[in-house]
Amino acid sequence: MARYFFDLHDGNEFTDDREGVICGTLTEVSDHAVGVLPDIAREELPDGPNRRFWIKVRDENGAYVFRASLALATAWLVKDADGQTQPGEELRLAALRRTHEQVRAIRRDLAEDGLSLEMAEIDSLIGLAQTEAERMMKSLSQMAAPAAR
Repeated sequence: MARYFFDLHDGNEFTDDREGVICGTLTEVSDHAVGVLPDIAREELPDGPNRRFWIKVRDENGAYVFRASLALATAWLVKDADGQTQPGEELRLAALRRTHEQVRAIRRDLAEDGLSLEMAEIDSLIGLAQTEAERMMKSLSQMAAPAAR
């Protein structure tokens, strides 16, 4: 039996586990990490419509041995409902922002897994997608700014 430490990232903050959990098998390690994520997401939901939570597990020597993540993405599909304007972003801008964040997460995962060099072609394509999403978000934001005045 070994002690494992479950560090939490919520996209904004990092919380390192100082106590750890004793696990008898690697399956217990992964089950614990996966089991904690929904509870954390439920606690953090009021902080925004699009969130990604992940747990990285360290062994007793401080080496990361496992990662689990949970993505929450919400979007209004209409401009208004029952005469009420939806409270979120314009649909296209929200979709682009969500895509941008998801692409960024994929690139981060590749880098953390040490696969960026081995998967250079894929990382390059993902980088192009990220750049194009940024360009389109900027363009939509600029188009929306005069309309808001």
